Amino acid sequence: MAVLYLFREPETVFDCAAFICGVQFTMGCSGHGPHFNIRRWMRVYSLAVAIMVLTGLFSSLSALLAVEDVKERLMKADSLVLGIAVLELVMSTFVFVATVISLQISAHRHLGIYLRLAALDCRLIGDFGANLNYRKMLRKNIVMLAVVTSIYLVAINCAAIQVASGDRALFLLCAFCYAIVTGGPHFTGYVHMNLAEMLGIRFRLLQQLLSPKFLEWRFPQVQVRELRIRQVVSMVQELHYLVQEINRVYAFSLWSAIAHDLAMSTSELYILFGQSVGIGGGAPDQQEEDGEDQMSRYRMLGYVALCMIPPLYKLLIAPFYCDRTISDARKCLRLAEQMDNCFPQSTSLRPLVKSLMSWQLQAKIEFTSGLGVVLNRRVIGLFTTILVNYLLILIQFAMTQKMGEQIEQQKIALQEWIGN
Repeated sequence: MAVLYLFREPETVFDCAAFICGVQFTMGCSGHGPHFNIRRWMRVYSLAVAIMVLTGLFSSLSALLAVEDVKERLMKADSLVLGIAVLELVMSTFVFVATVISLQISAHRHLGIYLRLAALDCRLIGDFGANLNYRKMLRKNIVMLAVVTSIYLVAINCAAIQVASGDRALFLLCAFCYAIVTGGPHFTGYVHMNLAEMLGIRFRLLQQLLSPKFLEWRFPQVQVRELRIRQVVSMVQELHYLVQEINRVYAFSLWSAIAHDLAMSTSELYILFGQSVGIGGGAPDQQEEDGEDQMSRYRMLGYVALCMIPPLYKLLIAPFYCDRTISDARKCLRLAEQMDNCFPQSTSLRPLVKSLMSWQLQAKIEFTSGLGVVLNRRVIGLFTTILVNYLLILIQFAMTQKMGEQIEQQKIALQEWIGN
């Protein structure tokens, strides 16, 4: 692809992950930069970006709330939608601060993951001649993040331009700061997803290296073959330890991001379905709307739908990557446990297999977030169920609210008729 000509040919895992980690660092959500080193100015930069963005967000909001036109719109808006907006603002701020602080605290651990992964890649390439295809991973990162970021920024800025009246600069500043506050945790989730995918690629490569046919063909000498088997088993264990290290680094930030994404997705689903059927949002009846107002409302619904793409993608796809990586890890362990049966002449492999089986029983490794939430395919069904149930509750509440308003209007009309 032509876009890859802007980047040098990736030769290491650092080159492969530099782009996505660089974007994460630019938003202040990383303790190390794209060059994978930790300096004092990097920590100062991350904290300064966080402070400036939050200051810009709340300063622009305060200035907008002082505008009479904005006050009138807020007075006419639906109370439930306003509550959702306030909840989103509070939760986004909390998640952004939690992500910045937790990754600053775990900066050395985070950097250590890439250093250990790079050392493992050197062993794979040097001892086994493996091709890790860094170019393909870099291309995927660039394309996916470019598409998702473009959709997200276009949706937020277009929505800000549409609702802006005479204070377009303030609306755009608020939208820009909001995009960073929510985009930082989004990119952090993508980095976590990228790490899970990179571990899965190496687990699948180790499965090929543990194939008895490959070992017999590639290493006909018994002593060399035993040595290579021990090396592969140690790399399988190292990847399992990296899963635990990733859990430690991303535990709190991932848990808070999941809570935010669930609340944000359900709220936006309510706005989409509720306003489309005229349930909430302070929208007038279809008969009272002119064509321009109706088209404007539909455009806003379209922007809200586009804003849902990044959190929903991260919420539903990340557990799939994690589950597939753990599944590949278990396949590696099952292959390693068969080594003494595949090569019975190598008696020294039996103690290795026994120790590996004992280690496997003690180290039950899964991708988790905070509070022990296991990220696998079953949690995707759990998240989907929560989204649907919460959406139904919100719509039912909005329908009850609208029915109460209609009853009050009927009472007022009846009282006026009796008085006449």
